[in-house]
Amino acid sequence: MAFCKVCACGEKIVFERRLSFPDNCPNCGRRLVDFLTYSEDDPRVEELIAANRKEKSEPDNTPAERPEDAGRSTGGMRVFVLKLPDGAEIVIPPEGGIVGRTELGGEELAGYPSVSRQHIRVTPRRSAGLIVEDISKYGTLLNGQRMEKNVPARVLEGAVLTLCNVEAEVSAKEI
Repeated sequence: MAFCKVCACGEKIVFERRLSFPDNCPNCGRRLVDFLTYSEDDPRVEELIAANRKEKSEPDNTPAERPEDAGRSTGGMRVFVLKLPDGAEIVIPPEGGIVGRTELGGEELAGYPSVSRQHIRVTPRRSAGLIVEDISKYGTLLNGQRMEKNVPARVLEGAVLTLCNVEAEVSAKEI
């Protein structure tokens, strides 16, 4: 009997023994321990995959992605920055990434051992803010409210992300 997990990205990961699944999704890198284990022939698996594909195919009507905004230019490239209490800044590249002690901002966060090696997944969305997903061990707060693990949340400029006990203000700048 084979088992599987369905990641939030829609990837189906099949494995032979119940507890022999890989640590992370091969497609998106999410921790698989946070998802339920199903029998490979369970009908709910196909429903989950179909639901995830439907969510991915629906257009995201953020203000920067509306047709009436097409062609507008701000003159330079806008990037998001996480400002740490010690004045250091973590620049989020346009393609996004994972922020943590061993990822983006590794040098800036090296002095904060409470921050996870892979703490948050960030994806910039033009002028609509950042999409942030908590993938840490001890949690992340968004403006003082605990974020759910592996659930994307929109974060706007001026928001405060608390990575365990380190506050980082979200800002944007032109480069």
